[in-house]
Amino acid sequence: MTGRPGAAAAPRRASFAESVREKRLDNGAEIYVLENHFNPTVALSGSIDAGPLFAPVDRRIVAPVAAGELTKGTARRSKLEIAEALESRAASLAFACDASDPTGLNISGSALSRDTDLLLDLLAEILREPSFPQEELEKEKKRLVGAIRQQQDQTSARAFEAAMRRIYPLGHPLHRRTGDERIASVEALTRGDVMRHYEQRYGAATLRLVIVGDVSASEILDGLASRLSGWRAGPARTFPAAAVPSPSPGRENVTMPDKASADVVLAEPSTLARRDSDYLPCILANAALGQSALSSRLGVRVRDTAGLTYGIHSSFSATHLPGPFYVSVTVKPENRDAAVAATLDEIARFLAEGMSEKELANEKSSRIGKFKVDLASNAGIANAIDAALYYELGIDYLDRYPRLVAAVTRDEANAAFAGRVNPDRFTIVSAGAFAAGV
Repeated sequence: MTGRPGAAAAPRRASFAESVREKRLDNGAEIYVLENHFNPTVALSGSIDAGPLFAPVDRRIVAPVAAGELTKGTARRSKLEIAEALESRAASLAFACDASDPTGLNISGSALSRDTDLLLDLLAEILREPSFPQEELEKEKKRLVGAIRQQQDQTSARAFEAAMRRIYPLGHPLHRRTGDERIASVEALTRGDVMRHYEQRYGAATLRLVIVGDVSASEILDGLASRLSGWRAGPARTFPAAAVPSPSPGRENVTMPDKASADVVLAEPSTLARRDSDYLPCILANAALGQSALSSRLGVRVRDTAGLTYGIHSSFSATHLPGPFYVSVTVKPENRDAAVAATLDEIARFLAEGMSEKELANEKSSRIGKFKVDLASNAGIANAIDAALYYELGIDYLDRYPRLVAAVTRDEANAAFAGRVNPDRFTIVSAGAFAAGV
């Protein structure tokens, strides 16, 4: 049956590619707007190429510090005045970057749609006129030193950092310096360093903004063009080369006495980047292996059946730069060797057998379902569009994504994963109450 006679067909939902309005300013800034009138809110998401990758090798900390200090004051407003302007309207605006994605500085914000002008005024003012007050920088430096010292007491952080030092050489953007080295870098940081990073890396040429909500697209495009067209272009969008190093298999212990639990990281320098054609097959396969500490193969084998770990997780770190593939395991120190052996055995079995059709179907359903849930809010839509643009996948990637996931075959997923993961290349670092050395 085709339905009741005379019944009107349901209207076709316009695609994201059809619905998003865009404008590119003469200085290079890219603005994208999607009208969504289901609730009276607006969300923004965006980026500038000003992450740690673009900072001096010995002062990569300047990138996240500069990002965090943007909201500490402008030529016209103090930190408290900025905070009061936002909080009095239940609005938010944040800038952040870290080592997990060395390339970009992330911009996020939200407000009631009636306060959109306030949000965009503050955004433009903060980007164009930050003052980086000396007293605020000194407060941030003290906070960072305290945070680093606290982090250095965590076995998970120490294991991961040590693994990244073994895998990635000094100078590589994914290399992790020791806690003492990072503290020294923070303490040596000056306002001149922050200003220099801002002057050298911030500009409209790499600015991309996505605005989604109960707004008029034409008003937003014209309004942001007016606010941002006079900003300097700054550096063009180019990514310095960061070669994937050769594997450095081996074992290392980071001694942390009197710790009741320990953490182990098994890692290798993967070649997988976000835009690679086998990204989705690899991610689906890894989800079956170890994404969930409860339902994945590693979770069931090492955590539930053998009872050797409090938690276990595997992941690819794939952005514009290929990052590591790693497995993190939390254990009692006396269970470390058995847990590592069981983990390696389960990975070897997974590489030999691959994921099953049932596992693939479950992971596809989960990933597509999460994608649709994320698109239920303005912030989720803005983030999804921003990510697609950030990785140069196109706005229509959001329209194509469920089909792309559904089209992945078991053979593709297994072959992609097997081509990217090899336990013989693993660096294995333990942090806890172990003897120093290998």
